[in-house]
This record gives sequence, C-alpha cells and structure tokens, in this order.
Amino acid sequence: ITEGLIFYDEGKYADALQKWKSASKVGSQEADFLLGFLYDGVLQNNKEALFFFTKAALSGHIQAQVNVGLKYEKGEGTSVDKEKAIYWYTLAAFNQDDNAQFRLASLLQEETGKAKESHFWYEKSAELGNPEAHLALATNFILGRGVEKDLTLAHVSCNLATILSRDIGSISRSIQLRTQLETKMSADQIKKADQLTRKCIE
Repeated sequence: ITEGLIFYDEGKYADALQKWKSASKVGSQEADFLLGFLYDGVLQNNKEALFFFTKAALSGHIQAQVNVGLKYEKGEGTSVDKEKAIYWYTLAAFNQDDNAQFRLASLLQEETGKAKESHFWYEKSAELGNPEAHLALATNFILGRGVEKDLTLAHVSCNLATILSRDIGSISRSIQLRTQLETKMSADQIKKADQLTRKCIE
C-alpha cells in the first residue's frame, strides 16, 4: 500500500495501479478503496471506480460505502438507483459517518417523504459536527418537518451551522436564514437561543 502511495504522490499512476492491484488480489480492503479512488480521480473510469469501491465497501470500508452511495445517487458508472444509494448510506450512517448520515437524511426526505426518520439522521449528522446538517435542522424546525415547529431551536441550529462551517457560501446561507428568523422572533426567544448555543458549544 505504502509503495503505491509513494508512486501516486510522484505521479507514477501506472506503478501505483500495479502495486494496489497486487494488494487487492490478496484481499486488501484499503487497496480496493485506493483503486476506486484512482479510477474515480486520475484515471476517470466510473465503472472501475464503482467496482473497487463496492469491493472495499462489502468488506466494511466506511468511506467506500459512502462513495458507492454517491455513485448510485448520481448514476456514475451505473444507472441512478436511489434505493441502493439509501442502502449504502445507511451502512455508513450506522458506522458514524456524518456525511453518510447527511446524504441519507436528504434522500429519505426527497425520495421517500420519511420526514421523522430524515430528521433523526440530520440530528445524528449534526451531533458529529456537520454544518450542512445543522442548516437542514434549522429548516425542519422552521417548517415543522419531521419535528414540532420551534423557532428558538431553528436559531440555535443556524448559529451552530455558522460556527462549524468552513465554506463561505454555507456561512452566508446560515446567516441569511438566521436574519430572516429574527424578524419572526421575540427578544426573549433570541436571548434563549443564544444561551442554548453557548451551552451546545461548551
């Protein structure tokens, strides 16, 4: 594996491919994942990427499970299959992957209308610090989707999304949402939201 990584870093992709294929043949889960990564990126072959990601995912590689879910969700190297995407995201979600939990929650909401189950997975993802999940929770609290309407908790979710996000677009979305929220909230509700935010950060 390590030799392959050195070759990869040096841009010797054919040598990296050869090393990882040898390791894959003797059952290396990590080699299967790296082959998927190589085909997904530099070699641009979605079918091969899906094949190796699936091989690694079947042996329990969590990031590979997320990647297989993405391939089925986007229809890369295969036809779009949201049910299969949900299946793979679920496996990784139970393995505490916040991205899988977020993607699973989004698909459950969009494809199946399972609002409560979707909210549950957004919460799990948010607990692991995913800013997009906090933003999704804020929307759920505003609309009462899968949960009771609660503007104070929506405000808290916006605050946490702003604090945790490293992406400018994401930060401005959460600030915008919070600003809109504050026009519908009392001074007491805003104060309570700020107190709850501090508790969450602690």
